[in-house]
Amino acid sequence: MELVMTTLREAAHAWIACVEHGSGSLGRIAFWTEQLGDKPIADITEQDVDLALIALARRGKLKGGRGRLNPPIPTGQPLAPASINRFISTLAGLYKNSRKLRLLPRSHTPPTQGIEKLPETVDPDKYFRPDEVEKLLAVATAIDQRWKKLPALILLGFHTGLRVGNLLSLRWRDVDLERAVVSVSVTKNGRPHVAALTPRRVGALSKLPRSDVNALVFASYKSGKAFNYQNLWRRVCDASGFSGRTFHWLRHGCGSALAAKGVSQAQIMAVMGHRTLTASARYMHCNVEDRRAVVDKVFS
Repeated sequence: MELVMTTLREAAHAWIACVEHGSGSLGRIAFWTEQLGDKPIADITEQDVDLALIALARRGKLKGGRGRLNPPIPTGQPLAPASINRFISTLAGLYKNSRKLRLLPRSHTPPTQGIEKLPETVDPDKYFRPDEVEKLLAVATAIDQRWKKLPALILLGFHTGLRVGNLLSLRWRDVDLERAVVSVSVTKNGRPHVAALTPRRVGALSKLPRSDVNALVFASYKSGKAFNYQNLWRRVCDASGFSGRTFHWLRHGCGSALAAKGVSQAQIMAVMGHRTLTASARYMHCNVEDRRAVVDKVFS
């Protein structure tokens, strides 16, 4: 009896049925289905993925397109490294879901594991500088008169580089003020992470009210669940002159500030919780630019 193996197209349809996807994710899934849809998902190799990524780079950006009668067309412009990396992450997510559905054995190694992501530079207009964070903190302290936790959330986000999802999931049992550390059990890359706290961060956390060790650090004052900070964040950003900025800019600000002070790439990797040097390489231009500014000041 011939063994019938699940194709990537079938696995993709199952993933779409199981998980709600945005239009960007659906577009990336469509790309992988077009490139590798007829292949058994278990047989796709790293070389297959590499060849598909070459085709993606050649295709470049698309524009327009709604439905089958009006497909998107190439613009002739190259895709940014961050965009290509999202395609890789989408394929990795497809394999993760396929293992979850038992379409693949738990021991299966996805072909994306050996694919090195491209270095992503941080847009110079898309991270907070230290002086901007201080302004943000001053405005947050004035505006946040009810929850009174946004300044601590901002300070922790900038100084640790932790993602806002990890910060909002912190419970008091994860915080050790005596040792000056916070522990995250699972980060975006699937690994635990321990972040060091400066005395300023310890002081900010010490002032927050707490009930028991299992309570969320940044809980809502009403429900005890994670606080929906978005509206308050937007109010503070608008008042500070930073309209449109997201909380994630604090994470990029952390990495950029470290690089600007000459911290090594490996050390930035450890602080930010990156698994590869590629992820931290995006911040190293700040190190170079900071040194260039010093040299120009001295020798110009």
